[in-house]
Amino acid sequence: MFDFKGLIGALFSREQQQGVHDYKSATMFMQELPESDILQAHIEIVKALRQLNGNARISLKERMRTVPYLDEKARSLQDHLIEVYSGSLIDDHAAPHQVLPSILAYWHQMAEAYRLCIKQALQAGTRHLEQQLHLFLVRSLLHYNQEVKWGYLRYMEIDGRVWRNLNRVYHYAEHLKVTTTPVQPYPEAELTDARREYLQPLMLALSNPEKLQPSQIELVWHWLRRWSGRIELELQIRPNRQLFAVNIAGSTPPKRLRRDMVGDNWRYWFTEALVQHARDVHDQLDRGAKPEAHGLPMESADPVHLELMHKLLNLWSRDIPPPVRRFERQDIRKRVQVVRGLDDVIRFLRGQNGGGHRLIDAEHWVLENESSGGYGMNYSGKGDDKLLVGEVVGLGQTEGRSFTVGIIRRITKHRNGHVHVGIERLSANPVVVELSQLQGGRAFHGLYAADAGTNASDRFLMLPHTFFAAHREFHLAAQGKSYRIRLDPALEHGGYTAISRFSVLERLETQPVSHPGANGAGINGAGLNGAAHGHHPTHTEAGVNGNAVNGHSPHTTLPGAGPTMH
Repeated sequence: MFDFKGLIGALFSREQQQGVHDYKSATMFMQELPESDILQAHIEIVKALRQLNGNARISLKERMRTVPYLDEKARSLQDHLIEVYSGSLIDDHAAPHQVLPSILAYWHQMAEAYRLCIKQALQAGTRHLEQQLHLFLVRSLLHYNQEVKWGYLRYMEIDGRVWRNLNRVYHYAEHLKVTTTPVQPYPEAELTDARREYLQPLMLALSNPEKLQPSQIELVWHWLRRWSGRIELELQIRPNRQLFAVNIAGSTPPKRLRRDMVGDNWRYWFTEALVQHARDVHDQLDRGAKPEAHGLPMESADPVHLELMHKLLNLWSRDIPPPVRRFERQDIRKRVQVVRGLDDVIRFLRGQNGGGHRLIDAEHWVLENESSGGYGMNYSGKGDDKLLVGEVVGLGQTEGRSFTVGIIRRITKHRNGHVHVGIERLSANPVVVELSQLQGGRAFHGLYAADAGTNASDRFLMLPHTFFAAHREFHLAAQGKSYRIRLDPALEHGGYTAISRFSVLERLETQPVSHPGANGAGINGAGLNGAAHGHHPTHTEAGVNGNAVNGHSPHTTLPGAGPTMH
C-alpha cells in the first residue's frame, strides 16, 4: 500500500526547510549574504524576517533563538544604511533614496519579530522565560519607537496597526509586571525600561510633529529620550491632574484627556515633573550651560531651539491653555497653481521660465479652505516628495490676487498618497530684490514683502539661508534705486529660506549692481527708505492661528510685478 502519510509528511518537511525557519537555517542564510553589498544583504535579512514573522509553525524555542541572532547580525547594517541616508557616509552600491525602504521595513519587521516571540510565549504559558521576555519587550518597543519617529520625520500619518501593536507590547509588560524594571537592551546601550520606551513615541505624537521640520523632530526625539522617564502612567482617571491619555486596547495615538475617556483600557498621565525639569534645563541652557551636561545634543542651546523647547513645554503644560483657532475657516474647493521653493518663486516672478533657464515645475493643488491667516490645501504626493515645513510657496489666484507667497506650516501625508498642508500667507504680490555684499561677491535675489503701506513693522526679506547671517550688511537694489541695509537676527530658518527683518542704513546714489531682470517695483513707493524693520511671520498653523502679514496688496503701484498664474 502506498504511504500517503509519509508523502504528506515529506512534502511538509520540504516546505519547512525553505528559507529561514530556525536558528540553523538562519546561520546558513547569513553565511551566504554578499559581504560587499550591504544594502542587498540588508534587504535579504528583511525578507527573512518577514518570512519568519509569517510562519506560524515555527516553535517557540527556535523563534526565540533566531530573532535575536538576526537582530545581532543586522544592527550594524542598519546603522550603515542610516548613515548613507543622512549623507554622512557614501556607499558606492547605494544612494540615499535607495536605502530608505529597507530601513523602514527593518524597524517594522524586527519590532514584529520580538512581539511575536512574546505573544507565542504567553499563549504557551511557558515558565522561566521572564528575563528573556523582558529583554524582548524592551527591544520590540525600541523598534516601534524608531518606526514612529521615522514616520514623523517624513510627515507620514502613522498606521493604526503600529499604534495597536505598540500598545499591545506595553500591555504585555504590564502583564509581566516589568513596566519600570530597568534593563540594558543591548551591550552598548544605556539602561532603560518598558514605560520609558513606550512613552517616548506617545509624547512625540503630542509634540505636533506635523508642524516641525525633520531636524526639529529628531531633536525633540532626543529630548524625550532624556525626559520620558519622568512620566508615570496611571490606571484611574483624575481630570484635574492628568493631561493626556491613551487606549492600550486601541489603534489610535494618544490624545489630550477628556472626561469620557474612562475604562480599564485607558492609561493616563500628567506632565508636571517633566515640564518642571525641562524648564530648569531650558533656563540653564539659556544662561550658558552646556547641553552635554544634561545629556542633550549640542544644538539644543541654539536660540531657535530654546524657543522650540519653550513652545513644547507650553504645549505639554496644564498651566497653559491649549492652542485655539483664531480665524474661522471658509470651505472652498478650487484648483490653484503652486510654485514650490524660494528659488522657483523668484524665477517665476522674474519671468525666467524656459528659454535659457530651467523650466519651473509648477503644480496644481486643491484649495480646501481659507481664513484670514492662510489656506488649507491638498495634493497627490509623489514617491520622492521633499516638501518641508518652513518651505516657501507661491500661489496663483487666491482671493482675487494674481500671486501670493506663503510658507508651509503643517504637512500630513496619508497612505493613499494624498498630502494635506496648512499654509500661512506672508505676502500678496511680493517684490523681487537684488542683494549683494558690500565687499563684492556675486549678487543674488530675494523677496521683499510690504503689505501694510508705510508701516515699517510690516516688512521683511526672504532670502536663501546660505547667504544669511545676523547683522550682515548688503546692498539692496530695486527699481533703479539702491540701499545699504543690515539684517536683523533671523525670525526663522525654514527649508532653504531665512526670513529676517532689516534696518535701512542709507540710500545710495547709484546702484552698485544692476541686473534688468530684478523686479524692484514698489520699494521706494512703499517707504523702504528710512524703514527700520521688516515684519515677523508667525510660527503658527496656517488658517488656524495667527495672521503674520495681513495679506493686503501694497498701497503702491507695482509696474511689471511679474506674470499672472492661471
